[in-house]
Amino acid sequence: MRVVPSQLSRRALVLGPLLLLVPNDAKARRRSGGGGGSRSPFALVIGGVLVCAILAANSLFGRNLSPKGTGKKLRASREAVGGFTEFNPVKRTAPRRGLSPWVFMLPLAGIVIGGAYGWATVPPEDTISASFPICASGARITCVVDGDTFWFEGIKYRISDIDTPEISEPRCAEEKALGEQAKIRLQSLLNAGAFGLKAGLRDEDKYGRKLREVYRGGRSLGAQLVDEGLAHHWIGFKQSWCG
Repeated sequence: MRVVPSQLSRRALVLGPLLLLVPNDAKARRRSGGGGGSRSPFALVIGGVLVCAILAANSLFGRNLSPKGTGKKLRASREAVGGFTEFNPVKRTAPRRGLSPWVFMLPLAGIVIGGAYGWATVPPEDTISASFPICASGARITCVVDGDTFWFEGIKYRISDIDTPEISEPRCAEEKALGEQAKIRLQSLLNAGAFGLKAGLRDEDKYGRKLREVYRGGRSLGAQLVDEGLAHHWIGFKQSWCG
């Protein structure tokens, strides 16, 4: 079955983004412990260019050729009726088609989406280093509030990819105990070495806290708290820690 350009365009629309999102940076995957890994933006752009080249080649060289043997059958049928109709075969060639707009639109969309996704999944550099005590009463500059909130240089941050047990208003004794453990654990993680902060779609929440993910060596410290049972992945609402 011959694939027409429209079919190829539809398949590229579906398969192109999927191919662009395939992890291709093995070193980054090993660095992140296999969880989420980074994607190389350069490889994503190259993938989009290859899709563009395939579509362009199909539009330039794909032709609607007539079925083989059609001329012979037509000539034989006219000779069979006694030659009442004079047949003068004319060699026909399929017209060359111009480039379809999809040739540029689909790959461009793939490059933009793939590049944005690649940029969004590259972990930040570990450029922040400080000593984090537990926050006390009074002015707060650099300290840890609880398992998912801390101050750094006078700015309050909320770790955006997790939710930890409440300490100030726990729903049960178990939640408060886990909240205290999460706070101490976050303090030890932040004090363990340099780390990086990564912004998401929202810059801050309704309380004015900066929403950031925290990474060290390409691995999310929030994900580490989840693995240790001290946090939940943030899914848009709080999950219960009681019972």
